[in-house]
Amino acid sequence: MRITTQGDYALKCILRIAADGPRGPVAISRIVEKEGLPLDYLEQLLLKLRRRRLIKSVRGVKGGYLLNAPAASISVAQVLEAVEGDVFELICGRKRKSGKSCKGSQGCVLKDVWKNLKKKIETYLDSVGLDELLKRSRCIHEKGRGPR
Repeated sequence: MRITTQGDYALKCILRIAADGPRGPVAISRIVEKEGLPLDYLEQLLLKLRRRRLIKSVRGVKGGYLLNAPAASISVAQVLEAVEGDVFELICGRKRKSGKSCKGSQGCVLKDVWKNLKKKIETYLDSVGLDELLKRSRCIHEKGRGPR
């Protein structure tokens, strides 16, 4: 399993779009400013998210990005798959550095361990929606403000 900065940045980016989107399209400059992400990298991630139809772009002076569906219907898994591909790649059957591939024989006790772990990770990532992360984020920020 490998989640790179692409996955982390894509989640931060789409969460910013989800949080600010109800007020209108979110400009890329706002995402860069609020999340501290590099512009050139962000452009690549936004393109990948757009290709997967998780976000849409709005052109013009007040243009930017919006979610293409309600936050509740977009999962962490969808975002990670859009930018990372398969989040948990099984090593069974894959070529090793030596050039030989794992045979994944019936007698391999690890094959089922990896398959079950993959399934649990995928199920969990599928179960976490952007709406849930937004709620958590609001709670954290409200607690950090102290009394009003």
